[in-house]
Amino acid sequence: MYFGAKEFGKRLHDVRTSRGITQEELAVRLGLASKQHVSRMENGDRNCSIDLLIELSCILHVSTDYLLMGSEPSKEEVKNDLLSIISELSTIAKKI
Repeated sequence: MYFGAKEFGKRLHDVRTSRGITQEELAVRLGLASKQHVSRMENGDRNCSIDLLIELSCILHVSTDYLLMGSEPSKEEVKNDLLSIISELSTIAKKI
């Protein structure tokens, strides 16, 4: 797999605009000094830290996988993960 800063920037831009969030608003939510940082990330001129990536995914309600690689986990994977968690919680509840 290959990470492309330009592709990351395009996905970031597309998700941000689809959510109706301006660069300035996103910068404020991320605690950045100016919207220039967001602009540079969207242009592929600047990468972000892992911490910033996690914040972006939380604010924009997308996975880090999507921002980085353009892919989301399949519905089947999500379903299996949820069923596994439910099973674990049921086991814990029985012990209580």
